[in-house]
Amino acid sequence: MKKTLSGAMATRQALISTSLSLFGEHGYDAVSTRQIADQAAANIGSIAYHFGGKPGLRLACAEYVVSTIIDEMGDAFSKTLAPEMTPDAATLMLEDILATFIRSSTERPDALEITRFIMREMLQPGEVLVYLERELTGPLHERMCQLLSIATGERADTCAMRALVFTLIGQTMHFKNCQAVVLHQMGWCEFGPKQAGMVIDTLKDNLRAIIAYHRAGKAMSPQKHLELLDT
Repeated sequence: MKKTLSGAMATRQALISTSLSLFGEHGYDAVSTRQIADQAAANIGSIAYHFGGKPGLRLACAEYVVSTIIDEMGDAFSKTLAPEMTPDAATLMLEDILATFIRSSTERPDALEITRFIMREMLQPGEVLVYLERELTGPLHERMCQLLSIATGERADTCAMRALVFTLIGQTMHFKNCQAVVLHQMGWCEFGPKQAGMVIDTLKDNLRAIIAYHRAGKAMSPQKHLELLDT
């Protein structure tokens, strides 16, 4: 059962939730502390009390986003990889990561707010971007490179591997960032569990096809591999 917050903690969470929504929709610079306090039904002085000011509130939003995503990822993000991990186990863990990206769009009431906030902050150099890269996007990319390396048998630290991981992440981003376009083109009324399941199945098929291709490349001679690339 979810614990109900009260008093100062409830006010703090209300300010974070409100700011997450406003910053994501309008941008940090376009939102005033008065607007945040009024929408959160809080005293404007509580922003300074809890966060030291508007910049601290922005960082608190980033911390909330990071902790939420890491919690949703679970072992796929945080668990130490066993030295004896098999390619199949690595593939399953990659599938879990991709599936989590998609499921969060249907299971969290603040999924849109989180997505908007992240996308805006990714375009704004500064403290929050540094924090997101250090605590979330950097470690997640490294983890996926490690897993894909185990799954394919190829090195994790090559430019090709790092670019490949970005393409895997990019497949999920369209469904989060351009959901209105997806709904229109697919003829869907909503992006619910059924639709998410269909997307997840497709992502898994794509991932397994990529892994199978790279495994096949490792098993053949360099000349044969080049001939395959040329066809």
